[in-house]
Amino acid sequence: MLNKGICFDLDGTLIDSGPGGMVQFCKVAKILNLPINAKMEARIKEMWGQHPAHLIKAAWPDTDIAGFYKQWGDLDIAEPWPVFPGTTEALEKLFQHFQLSILTSRNIRTAIPQLRHNNLLSYFGFILAADSTSYKKPHPKSIDPILKWITKENLIFVGDTVEGDWKLAQAAGIEFFAVLSGGMNTRDKFLSAGVPEDHIINSVSDLPGILLK
Repeated sequence: MLNKGICFDLDGTLIDSGPGGMVQFCKVAKILNLPINAKMEARIKEMWGQHPAHLIKAAWPDTDIAGFYKQWGDLDIAEPWPVFPGTTEALEKLFQHFQLSILTSRNIRTAIPQLRHNNLLSYFGFILAADSTSYKKPHPKSIDPILKWITKENLIFVGDTVEGDWKLAQAAGIEFFAVLSGGMNTRDKFLSAGVPEDHIINSVSDLPGILLK
């Protein structure tokens, strides 16, 4: 039995939905006739990686969050995102040596279709979505169900944002690799936040070469 694990964020880490996901988010706002401007978009980008409910509430405090989220989910399922180049091949290699899991700010309703669309479901023994627990990233308890499956000393977390992913890994005391492929946070931002330079990589496709030496 494998006793080491890697937990992946989904959006911007495995699937190429980072900047496009934000465009989609703003598209839903326009469909619902919600006001949006450049300052608001910058604020949303700064918070990206947190649960969508936090983004919606920060931008439009009086908005029907459930209605917005459903509209966004419908659009997301209708327009699935592709994986980043080399992701499937990397997961195939890592799957032989690590227990793989996912912790995403998506609800399970949209997470499963995205994984199924990209033929990734079979690689993951545990998929933890935002509606699987009452705690949301970056709260350290958001990853607790996975820590019942594998200890934090044997777990690596991989994500593409400072706010949602790195802060969670810090709070939970878990080794972290930042990927730049999502396009939401830069190398300099990760370095400024305290991520070690040798733990900042271009994409998930770099992981096998680092972890399987």
